[in-house]
Amino acid sequence: MKRINLSFYVLLLSSLSVGLVLTAVLYKVSPFFTSRTLFLCQKFVSGMMTEIPRPVSNLLILAVGIVVGTGLLSFLVQLIKTHIFLKKLLVKKIPVSRVLAGVLEKLKLTKKVVLVKDDNLFSFCCGIFSPFIVVSTGLVRSLTVKELEAVLLHEQSHLISRDPGKVLLGKTFSSMFFFLPIFRELHKDTEAVNELLADQWAIRHQENSTFLRSALKKILAAPEVNLAAVSNASGPDYFEIRIHRLVDPGTKHKLRPSPVSLVTTFLFILVGWFSLQTPVNAFHSDTMNNNAYHSDTIFLCSHDWACSEECRINIEQPVKYIPADMLVPEKKCGND
Repeated sequence: MKRINLSFYVLLLSSLSVGLVLTAVLYKVSPFFTSRTLFLCQKFVSGMMTEIPRPVSNLLILAVGIVVGTGLLSFLVQLIKTHIFLKKLLVKKIPVSRVLAGVLEKLKLTKKVVLVKDDNLFSFCCGIFSPFIVVSTGLVRSLTVKELEAVLLHEQSHLISRDPGKVLLGKTFSSMFFFLPIFRELHKDTEAVNELLADQWAIRHQENSTFLRSALKKILAAPEVNLAAVSNASGPDYFEIRIHRLVDPGTKHKLRPSPVSLVTTFLFILVGWFSLQTPVNAFHSDTMNNNAYHSDTIFLCSHDWACSEECRINIEQPVKYIPADMLVPEKKCGND
């Protein structure tokens, strides 16, 4: 397996693509929103009663706001939870033991590992800009030198690849695009591949999977530790995948999207394509009589503005133009 997590890059590319589609649709209806906003401001200044605006553009702006807000909230919540967890845990920081110091020197991790006094068996890599590894005294006591080396090699892989930052982005994108389950599945696959790549790194350096397997067995036999607040901590969900790969290196790990994620992704692509294909322009027309507005006409027309000009000329005549809906092909002005 190459040391490239394709799932992460697919997730990143998909997130950028969906973000571009949403931005393009929002930009498409912005003339309508701007025109309506200007008219309502004029009505407010003139003392007229404010009408409820047509909901299409407002709903789209609200939806995009919810998407962006959800992503930012998820990002901030993860950072805060990780900060609080580490602040409580690092209070128990102690100098590294002689055995651990020897392993760290061999792996060139002397300044990258923090030892905390805790009887539970755990180790994880954390930090975005300056990642580091946290190891418990319980883990150091329970493992042999070779097993400890295997665990630290696994964490070293996360450190080198900056996996905590990737996992943080993956969780943010899966929360932001909650309406597309494929992002959640891509994020889960990203985490699984991160673990498999880290195991592969350890095995390649030790030229043996025995020590990593025995270390995993000891960790699984110990009471489970809740490390949910740490973005890159390996949970029990991935132990089974890791053990299968360690027992049978020929086991292939493949992303298998669910039918729901495939259907929702297809529908999003279809609706997005159709929305972007529908030409939209907007303007409002006001008729003045005795210093008051008597009509409020909003048109959605083609981009060449020819339809807009024809509609402006024929405002006082019987309506010949049917406003285009965002998701329905436009019926242009004319005598048809």
